[in-house]
Parts: sequence; C-alpha cells; structure tokens
Amino acid sequence: MTQQQMSKLLDVPDRTLRDWKKKRHRLYHLLENTDYKEAKQKINVADIDDIVEFNPSNYSYNLFWQTNQISNQKVYSIISNYLSTMNQDDIKTLCKQYGKNMVKSVLNDKYKKMYLKGYISTNGMDIPLNGKYNQSKMYKQIVGIVNDC
Repeated sequence: MTQQQMSKLLDVPDRTLRDWKKKRHRLYHLLENTDYKEAKQKINVADIDDIVEFNPSNYSYNLFWQTNQISNQKVYSIISNYLSTMNQDDIKTLCKQYGKNMVKSVLNDKYKKMYLKGYISTNGMDIPLNGKYNQSKMYKQIVGIVNDC
C-alpha cells in the first residue's frame, strides 16, 4: 500500500504517516505491506470514484429520482448532490458515511470548478461568480457544517 492509499484509507494526513514512519515504524511497515483493496473491504471504506449502494432512506429526500429503491451511485455524485442541498443532517450523514476529509475534498473540487467556469447557470440565467471560491458565503457555511461533524 502506498502512503497516499494509507492516508486515504485511514483518513489521516500524510504528515501523520511520516511521523509513524519514524516513530512507529512497525505500524507503518504493517500498513505498507497490506493490500489496499483487501484493507478497504475489511473496514468498509469507499473512494471518491467507487460505485456504492445508495440507500435514499438515509437522507431527508432522494436526489436520485430514478428510483426510490437502493441503487448504485458514484460516491462523488452522492456527496456533490447532497452538499448542494445545504441540509445539515444530510451533510452530517455524508461525513459519517464517507469521512470529513472526503466530503471536504468534493466540496473544494466542486467550488473550484464553479469558480473556474466563472458563473452558475440556473434555468437559462447565468449568475457571475467573483473572487475566490473559498471566500464564498455558501462555501464557508457548508465547510462550517462539515467541520462540526
């Protein structure tokens, strides 16, 4: 397993792993020699690009309107869609299911893309975006909810 995979799997920063490598070398060596896919299955962790079973009953309402049943959805899509609702309970559910770091990662990616585009399109009307994405009031509000998880 690579250091990046360890960081993703354990939801810890690379800095922590570098400390483990120096001070807890046995633990680091164990992780390094563990198969990533096997470890991921054992602790039931998903990556952003994974397709997982989505249960709409875990959220306030179903944003994947194609079906009211359990369906297969991409983790990125689930997180991105439910961040858009700004529903605190749903965002806390995302953090619980996928981890605070993954939710923040999707949030940052989503806002960077919007601000790079320069506008938001809504029903034929383009709303211009100015400044930096991380200075947006909506971004700050959502990141505050994620930080409180």
